[in-house]
Amino acid sequence: MSWTREQAALLRTFLRTGFRRTVLWCGLGMAAAGVLGFAAAQIRPGLAEELINAFREQVTQSGVVDEEGAMSVFALLMNNWRAMLLTAMYGFIPFLFLPLISLLVNGALLGVVTAAYHANGMSMALLLAGLLPHGIFELPAMVLSIACGVQLCRNMCLLVTSSPRRVPMVELLGDLLRVMVLLVAPMTVAAALIECYVTPAVMWLFR
Repeated sequence: MSWTREQAALLRTFLRTGFRRTVLWCGLGMAAAGVLGFAAAQIRPGLAEELINAFREQVTQSGVVDEEGAMSVFALLMNNWRAMLLTAMYGFIPFLFLPLISLLVNGALLGVVTAAYHANGMSMALLLAGLLPHGIFELPAMVLSIACGVQLCRNMCLLVTSSPRRVPMVELLGDLLRVMVLLVAPMTVAAALIECYVTPAVMWLFR
């Protein structure tokens, strides 16, 4: 068995463990945060505009969009990799479960953007055209990176409390690294390419 096949087999085994439940709960949590974000934007109409403007400013400062408004695949990819890697690494801090902040923020932002489209009478088809082509890859990658951070934080808590249920850290880090390298990284590459070259063309069809 080649090294690559061995790593893929180890990844499949890990995905059949309790990590699968962590991924599921993180996905449901992001969906719930989206619903709460939508509701909050309905209650406070100005919230959507404030958050969207803050997000646009953050994107501008990150260098993802140049002065002409064109998106850089490389800059977008580096920005997404950095964000997802940091999200996972926040799990080294026990008890706080900081990766969940990323889950709540990103989920709520999706809900707020949806509310903004709805409030302005814009087509939901246009919204889906702007989210789905690259979101098919980016959202699962985001959930996986958050789940990696949550799983790591949970094990750090067990490690600090000397719980017998803890997993050897070297073993867990190897499993999480496989998730990040073999799943998250390829997904973010696909998402960046689609967001820069496919999503704008799809959105143009619904304008």
